[in-house]
Amino acid sequence: MQLFDLVRVMFTNPKKYSEVKNNDKAKNHFMINRFMAINWPQQAQLLNRNGINGIGVIDTWQFLTSRFKRVPGWIYTKTKKTKAQQKVEFKYSEELVEIYLKVNEISRKDFNQLTKLCPDQMQEYFTKMKLQY
Repeated sequence: MQLFDLVRVMFTNPKKYSEVKNNDKAKNHFMINRFMAINWPQQAQLLNRNGINGIGVIDTWQFLTSRFKRVPGWIYTKTKKTKAQQKVEFKYSEELVEIYLKVNEISRKDFNQLTKLCPDQMQEYFTKMKLQY
């Protein structure tokens, strides 16, 4: 039985829950405890001990959730999606790069890392450097 199937059975169908295998309960113990920690953090922390019987923990949560008629919305929390960073590549003049490496006494590897970590600042610096050169 998959995680969300077990969650649905826990909240909605106590009779079917009694048929769930102990292996499925133990397998999903950690995630169900995390779900329940959203609404009941203190109780979840008490049930979050090394060596605790995961099957008993799931049975405890089912006893608490059996009063619900459906799965509550707080189980299905959404996470923010990260925006994909736009990859901006600039072509630096090889002469300017060599001057930059000599002046700052850094290796090509360090320069490449600088262009990855601070592309805007490096572009600004090289733009000013190009005007001076």
